[in-house]
Amino acid sequence: MKIGIHGAAWSNHFGSDTLYIIDSCKRIGLDYLEIPFGTDLSEIPVQEVVDRCDGALEIKTGTAIRLPEHDVSSDDPDCRKSAVQYLKDCVRLTHEMGGKMLSGLIYTQTRKHKTGYASEAEWEHSTQGIKEVAKYAQDLGVSVGVEQTIRYSNHLLNTAEQAMRFVDMVDEPNVFIHMDSFHMCMEEKDFYEPIVRVGKRMQFFHLSGNDRGVPGPGVVDWDAIFMAFRQIGFDGYAGFETFCYGNSTVFRDIIPDGDTFAEESLKFTRKMMAKYGYTQG
Repeated sequence: MKIGIHGAAWSNHFGSDTLYIIDSCKRIGLDYLEIPFGTDLSEIPVQEVVDRCDGALEIKTGTAIRLPEHDVSSDDPDCRKSAVQYLKDCVRLTHEMGGKMLSGLIYTQTRKHKTGYASEAEWEHSTQGIKEVAKYAQDLGVSVGVEQTIRYSNHLLNTAEQAMRFVDMVDEPNVFIHMDSFHMCMEEKDFYEPIVRVGKRMQFFHLSGNDRGVPGPGVVDWDAIFMAFRQIGFDGYAGFETFCYGNSTVFRDIIPDGDTFAEESLKFTRKMMAKYGYTQG
């Protein structure tokens, strides 16, 4: 199992001034860094990332759609067109940095604040947009993942069942489900059954505390999660996601600093991996 971390543990953006995060990840012993894409993709220093990783750290990328013009589920065809292009650009940058995986809340705009159920038109627009992105990504050897998140961040995919329906509708071999224990705390009845139901369609997992703190303490049932991993034969990418103070979703200090969070999270995860017969890497 490959273990990594989201760059937002250190900074609210990623650019030339945050390349030190790569050094921290290598020193701590992580396998990959998840680089977050914002609205301005020109900020990503592609060659500097490649040079700094120097083959010792993998890159995985993620994003959450913040702008209406990046929303593939939009009723506006011009927005859908620009959204597909934005995601294709994310895929291209992922490939240029040597990455093989892009995932996140990519299928609708974050905090769109819809009332009622998502419409069938939104489902159709979104799945068709992601299908086009996935076909483009296939040629670059990149897989595309949809992350189910809590009801306060999106109205389309909150549960494993919804994510499975979405992936089935897209019907492309390089589209997968990205699960997160933080979001599962609110949207699922337990931790074991949803992972087992999703099965091989789940290729990426965020090991997040219920408060986005260090995994271990709190209400997340880590034994259930690792038992489910074993049941489905999951041996892919898992990592830690939190956000430093100042992020639009964080209003207090959840972690002391990125390095400490990474070290403590890795220590706990290695203990769980050993318990369930996993090795890192």
